[in-house]
Amino acid sequence: MKIWTTLPALMITALCAAVALAAAVLPGTCRRWPAGRRSLRGRAVAVLAAIGPLVAVSALFWRSIDPVQPTAREIGLTSLEPVPDTLAFTDRGTPVEIQRLHEAVAPGAVPSGYEGRLIVAGGEDALSNCHGWVFGGGAFSVGGSSVDAILEENGYREVSDPRPMDLVIYRDDDGVPVHTGIVKATGANRFVLVESKWGQLDVYWHEPADQRYADHWEYWRSDRLGHRLDLLHR
Repeated sequence: MKIWTTLPALMITALCAAVALAAAVLPGTCRRWPAGRRSLRGRAVAVLAAIGPLVAVSALFWRSIDPVQPTAREIGLTSLEPVPDTLAFTDRGTPVEIQRLHEAVAPGAVPSGYEGRLIVAGGEDALSNCHGWVFGGGAFSVGGSSVDAILEENGYREVSDPRPMDLVIYRDDDGVPVHTGIVKATGANRFVLVESKWGQLDVYWHEPADQRYADHWEYWRSDRLGHRLDLLHR
């Protein structure tokens, strides 16, 4: 969370606002303030001068805490249903709970605020979430709580030199996987292009930082062929 530059600004602005408000509400005969402050118009100007910057810096502060907060519908939390005809397992045979999104939302659309930063890749995998798109080939959704077990039991190792087909794992401040993608390309100056599915939205190509899930990410590699879980259809 990028709050350490805006938090001091918010505190300083709040202090200045308190001083300005005090000037506005002090008795009109107070001789310590300029004559303009003792008039009704002067007090109104002081109030606006106090509130305006405080509101602006407060908005900046909250945006720095959560720059683009997705809705539950966008990240696929409101319409999951079971997949009764399929079982999924890690390479060691551990069952992985899978589900399926009930519907896609606005396929082909670019989320607000990301115009010019995403390329719509699209695909026939609208009913999976990001983890399920990677580990299930787009056929179902996988919960973030299963990702670390999949990494461990399918032979992944963390790497610092990403290359195409490596995984990108995004984590929240508690270390929980909240988004998964696949490295599509790398280039000079540490350029990395990621392909990932955004919940009930589409599949996009983007740079690692151009997403709405987390400020922390890692690269993982496995010697196995592909990333899909073992499936048993019944």
